[in-house]
Amino acid sequence: MARKVWRSVVVLSLVAVLLMTGFFGYFVYTVVSMEGLPPVDTALATRFYYANGDLLATRSVENRIEVSLSQMPEWVQKATIAVEDERFYSHPGIDVMGVARAMVRNLQEGRITQGGSTITQQLAKNLFLTHDRTLARKFQEATLTLHLERLYSKDEILEKYLNTIYFGRGAYGIEVAALTYFGKNARDLSLAESAYLVGLPQRPAMSHEAALRRQHIILAKMAELGYIEGPEQEAALAEELKFYQREAGQNTLTRYYIDTIISQELIHLPQYEDLDLLYRGGLQIYTTLDPQMQQAAEQAFRDFMPAPQRVDEHGVEQPQGALLAIDPRTGHIKAMVGGRDYRQTSYNRAVQARRSPGSSFKPLVYAAAMESAGFTAATRLECAPISIPTGQGPYEPTDYGGTFHHRHLTVREALMTSCNISSVKANLAVGPETAVEFARRMGIASPLKAVISLPMSSEATVLEMTTAFTPFANQGVKAEPLLVTRVEDSRGQVILEKKPRQQVVLDEGIAFIMTDMLKDVFSPGGTARHLADVVGRPAAAKTGTAERETNVYIVGYTPELVATVYVGNDNYSYSLVRGSTGGSVAGPIWANFMREALKDSPVSDFVQPDNVARVALCPESDLQQNPDCNLETTYEYFIRGTEPKEQCGPETCSGCRQQWWWPWQPYFWRNSP
Repeated sequence: MARKVWRSVVVLSLVAVLLMTGFFGYFVYTVVSMEGLPPVDTALATRFYYANGDLLATRSVENRIEVSLSQMPEWVQKATIAVEDERFYSHPGIDVMGVARAMVRNLQEGRITQGGSTITQQLAKNLFLTHDRTLARKFQEATLTLHLERLYSKDEILEKYLNTIYFGRGAYGIEVAALTYFGKNARDLSLAESAYLVGLPQRPAMSHEAALRRQHIILAKMAELGYIEGPEQEAALAEELKFYQREAGQNTLTRYYIDTIISQELIHLPQYEDLDLLYRGGLQIYTTLDPQMQQAAEQAFRDFMPAPQRVDEHGVEQPQGALLAIDPRTGHIKAMVGGRDYRQTSYNRAVQARRSPGSSFKPLVYAAAMESAGFTAATRLECAPISIPTGQGPYEPTDYGGTFHHRHLTVREALMTSCNISSVKANLAVGPETAVEFARRMGIASPLKAVISLPMSSEATVLEMTTAFTPFANQGVKAEPLLVTRVEDSRGQVILEKKPRQQVVLDEGIAFIMTDMLKDVFSPGGTARHLADVVGRPAAAKTGTAERETNVYIVGYTPELVATVYVGNDNYSYSLVRGSTGGSVAGPIWANFMREALKDSPVSDFVQPDNVARVALCPESDLQQNPDCNLETTYEYFIRGTEPKEQCGPETCSGCRQQWWWPWQPYFWRNSP
């Protein structure tokens, strides 16, 4: 019997040896014959940057930013090795001693308290495998682990591991973990912060107290292995961790800007087939947004937007609003707000909503009249009741509130007081078709009707109106609006680059004269006179109020910045509070934004071009003032050659008549050589 048992044991042992030999041979053959690893589809976060290089936002399936090992502090690397795989640099990928030690510890504890997986094994599992606990998966893991060790150096494996693991709170990889928990880049982490983060992947959902306990364990292990000295350990334990707290609602309004980049720029890239490029492609997108100006825009909205009057059928508070600011010299969009709260409504009123800018459109008509109809700033237009026949009956415009000035206004006065009658007459003088063509050249792309009421009844987007005013601010040069300057792929290769595109669309003299007239909007009698001290620097603007006060507008600028503010109801059926105007509602938002946005910029004024002359005029005759005229002098700018050639005299000016002391003097004055 004993002999039979012995024979059976020998046979079974031989079979086991043969099986083990075959298994090991197959395993070695599999590793050696493997030509390459399975494709890795690691999702990388797309990053959006402010114009100054600071991180603006990310978009991702897995929020991950890959960085090189050299950009990770030594503490992170040593802490990871200490707690995860202390023989990482000496084993071939599978640590037999570590597996044996873990088995003994687990048997002693009567439960699984320690794993034997190395960093390379964990990387293989994270990159290529599921987390199923099966024999087949373990075999695949071992195979892939040895192959990783054949293809990559230890430092490369550690780098991949630290860029792959999950740290909780949606953070993949050490870089995003550092940004998420401590608001800093990984390279700037302290020893205490490094040990805290390295402890999280074991159980990412652990409590803060549990994470601190694990941090202490890691620091002790680092000291045991000689990675840190005792004083360093004590200092790290004593360090008070300062966690990054994102303010409620922070950066929600910049999502209007991000959405606009995606819809207007990214979807036109040749590489863009679907959202995978955005959410997995690891793009780096460098925008034109200025963080200080964006903050100023959001603050102005919070402080000066009128209180909600109602909630519409979609659950959106009304009225809504928008702000957009452009550097007229480059076209860079520096700030954008598309509504009160992106979480409530993603509809971007800065670029999507076509609304009536009211009288803010008038400068385009007057500039067209100066270019095509011989108008000057001193041209007079009568503001009185008028009836103009049309196919739909007589058109009988009035000024705001149904009133009239009942006198002749200069173009300067008409713009300052926002006279409707004068703008209609200017439109008739230039021709509505010509006015529409001019507006398109300036930047209005929305459909415009060549009608008599064009100065008050047109519709455009905030982006278009802002663009159309850039030639006034930039000596007649229009700058096409830019959202991004450069887009790079995950390897740093430039796949899109945009430079400023500029075009001369207006005579620089007309641009300067229009600007000088629009400065008067802040003067006594102007529609924004109460805002002059708020802005605190030379500026020009035009306010607007739509019919029935459904929405209000202001477009204004300095040499450095053009900004538009719109406030109104999404539904035209509803009006704002009675008496709302562009100056009283949109104006304070605009003025406070401009003050804060430009507070660090030197004060500058608009430069008078060589083709513009400043001429002394007689206020009574609008002719050049005779040196002997005793009326108060007014000054006006003219394109050289368009100024009055004659001087005032006794037949045209009461100030001159008072000077004649004998009856025949006018005759000799007129006929003197």
